[in-house]
Amino acid sequence: MKSQTTRLVTLTLLLATTAFAADDAGKLKQLEAADWTVPGLDLKLKRIPAGKFVMGSPADEMRRRDDETPHEVTLAKPFYVGVCEVTQREFYKLMMPKDYDYEAWQYKRGPLADGAAFHYRYPTGKGLIFGASAVGGKLTDLNPMECVTWARAMEFCDKLTGIEKQAGRLPAGYVYRLPTEAEWEYACRAGTKGPYNVEADYTKIDSIRTFAWVAAPDSVFGTLAVGTRKPNAWGLYDMHGNVYEWCLDWYAPYPKGAVPNPTGPATGKERVVRGGCFSSIEKKESTSDQEALDQCIHPFMRSASRYRVNPELSYLGIVGFRVVLAPEITR
Repeated sequence: MKSQTTRLVTLTLLLATTAFAADDAGKLKQLEAADWTVPGLDLKLKRIPAGKFVMGSPADEMRRRDDETPHEVTLAKPFYVGVCEVTQREFYKLMMPKDYDYEAWQYKRGPLADGAAFHYRYPTGKGLIFGASAVGGKLTDLNPMECVTWARAMEFCDKLTGIEKQAGRLPAGYVYRLPTEAEWEYACRAGTKGPYNVEADYTKIDSIRTFAWVAAPDSVFGTLAVGTRKPNAWGLYDMHGNVYEWCLDWYAPYPKGAVPNPTGPATGKERVVRGGCFSSIEKKESTSDQEALDQCIHPFMRSASRYRVNPELSYLGIVGFRVVLAPEITR
């Protein structure tokens, strides 16, 4: 098995020699490219303009929680955000040994000792979790990466930063990292002010499923390939549902009043995750009829929803991440 250093050098050469338009890289360095695809990794990003917005939710928003106090936030610089959640394919390509035989692992739950996801193969039968044998089943490598700690997600970002910095493609002062909670909500909203970033009938699960993957007793229970739902106005997919997404911030009450470029507290016990997940259905005693099911969408899928998770947990098949290319923040 190759050493980590050897693997990094090999991947660096691969990414550096992959064909791409030189003027696109030049525009990226000037923060002028509207879109960017990381060479060799096929990780796509969209440029998000600097701006100001009200973070949190109004008192009368549906399913609102007490930790969503509205306050004005200014993000002074543009940044790039992943069009989709990081997929298993992208994660394995960057983080795992190139000679590891993933096809040989025949179970629906991946080899966790090697850092694989919980949802790993499509099994026969109903659902990724409760289905029967997955022997010979298709890999779920276009599904979001999950069962990943906060530190492991940041390691992915740091490794990507190192490769792209060596290739000379990064804007000055910018790195790949997890989004701050403010960056995440700003990107998710894409200028909207309602509970979700796409207009729909929010009391109906079928309507919500047009833009968010959320499972239910009558469907596959598990993650779904990224980018299969309707995107928001800025072209970002799965900001609601599929898997929760790690943010850079420690969880804490919001600051009082307007704040520029918030990054959260310096210390804490739990990290923020955003966007809800495929199991974001609030189970009620009666979910047998459609009317009852339509009323039990979980509160944590909304644009303003906040949830917190122990950053060291490595077995959560409902938590993944999305990357940003944004101003460096000293941790």
